Amino acid sequence: MENELAQYSPEELISEVKTIVSNQGLNEEGFERIGNLLHKLASRSDLKSIGEHRGKGVNAVDSYVLYRDDEPGGPIIILAEFDKPTKIHNHGTWGVMCAYEGREKYKQWERTDSGDDPGKAELRLITDIVMEEGDIVWWPDVPNDIHMQDPIDTSMWQLVLMGRNTLGGDEEHYDPDLGLRWPADIPPHMRSSKTRG
Repeated sequence: MENELAQYSPEELISEVKTIVSNQGLNEEGFERIGNLLHKLASRSDLKSIGEHRGKGVNAVDSYVLYRDDEPGGPIIILAEFDKPTKIHNHGTWGVMCAYEGREKYKQWERTDSGDDPGKAELRLITDIVMEEGDIVWWPDVPNDIHMQDPIDTSMWQLVLMGRNTLGGDEEHYDPDLGLRWPADIPPHMRSSKTRG
C-alpha cells in the first residue's frame, strides 16, 4: 500500500481534478472527490523533496510548489508551512486543503455584501473547526474564498490545491469586525488610505 501511495503524483492528481471539474463542476460532491485525491497525495511522506522550493509567501514562512500548470491561470499545488495565525485572506480562486503535518484552527467566511464598495466587506463566519493531520477542507470560488489558518502546534504544514494560479495576484486581507478589506501587499497601518475595490 505504501509503495502504491508513493507513486501517486501531483500530475496524476491534477489530471483527475480536471476531469472532475469538467464532468460535474464545483459542487459539494466534486469538492469531496477532489479532497479525497488530495488526501491520497498527502499520504506521501516525501512531498518536500519532490517540490520546487518557493520559500516565504504572504502568509507562509516556507513553501514548495508541487505542481504549476503550463496554461496561464491553470491549477497549482503548494505545500506550505505556517508558524503563526494567518491574516484573514482570499486567493481569488476556489481551493482544497489537506492538513499535512501538525494541527490548526481553521475559519472560513462568506461575503454578505455586494462587493461594490471599495475597501469594504461584510463577512459571516460559516466554518470554525480544528484540523488534524489528514483532514480536508475546501472553499468555493470568488467571492467566498475567504479563510484563515491558526497553528495549534509550533508550526504546521498544509497541502493546498488552488483551481487557478493566482499567486502574486489580487489577494486581499479582511477585518470582519471593522468590515474592511485591503490588498495583501499593503501593510495594515496603511489600509485606510489605500484600499482596492
